[in-house]
Amino acid sequence: MAFPADGRNGRSLFRPSRAWWWILRSDRWLRVLITCAALAVAFLPGRAFGMQDQEGLPAPSRAFALPIEVEHDYGAFNGEATIIRFLPVYTIPISSRWRLANLDLVTLADARGGAPGRPGNPTPELGDRVFGLSDLLHASFLTPEGQRTFIWGAGFMLRLPTATDESLGAGKWAFGPALRLVYRKGGWNVGGVAGQNWSFAGDPDRADLSLLLIRASLRRQLPAGWYLVSAPIINANWRAPASQTWLVPLGGGVGKRLGPPSWATSAQAYYNVVRPDGAPKWALRLQVIAAISF
Repeated sequence: MAFPADGRNGRSLFRPSRAWWWILRSDRWLRVLITCAALAVAFLPGRAFGMQDQEGLPAPSRAFALPIEVEHDYGAFNGEATIIRFLPVYTIPISSRWRLANLDLVTLADARGGAPGRPGNPTPELGDRVFGLSDLLHASFLTPEGQRTFIWGAGFMLRLPTATDESLGAGKWAFGPALRLVYRKGGWNVGGVAGQNWSFAGDPDRADLSLLLIRASLRRQLPAGWYLVSAPIINANWRAPASQTWLVPLGGGVGKRLGPPSWATSAQAYYNVVRPDGAPKWALRLQVIAAISF
């Protein structure tokens, strides 16, 4: 939340009272609580669909999977940034033939303002370095039971304006369709999740949203628990000029299953072959997948 200013970097036109500061702090904590609630819901018993989709790990009958990613971006117009992502994956059985598969994307960022092409704030401006939550993304997919080689799911993606600083989020509620596709055969696992969002509510002073997010995944199993992996996060901002619409990373890395059942870690590197002006040029990513059986 920002107060009117006499310039882009000027001082506020009025000084809020102590009550206003309490409200501001409460609003910030409310956003944190909403995000924590999304993580808490993920611990409901269910079958974690991401266990095999995320690097091909075996899925126990009842489990919770929490991939955690730490990514460091280089080459953006506003300097380097560190991004931490929590991606809990879980399902809720709704009948003998169908499950509701769910994925949350909770993001912490340490950055100087936003970065073009990132889903957090698609139209950033240079500002002070901040650390906090970005907007929360939730996706749900209705998927049939008993799928083996080809897995599909259709549903929706919802964006909640939970960012603790306006430079880390878009300030808008957004909603749209989502699709999940996975193909598994032999040592190969190919698929991804895609969702389109259009804003429908939120801060009237912030720009409306029309964003596409694609989380692709390509994995090849190797002997002794090793695997090759590529999991680029592709973004498209349809409200940007044509030359500034896409952020397309190319790269990958290597991973290894760990001692605990269904745990794994990987190191990856990506170069943005297509990017808006000022977007990061490349990124390093460390991923840990924690699986908890019930």
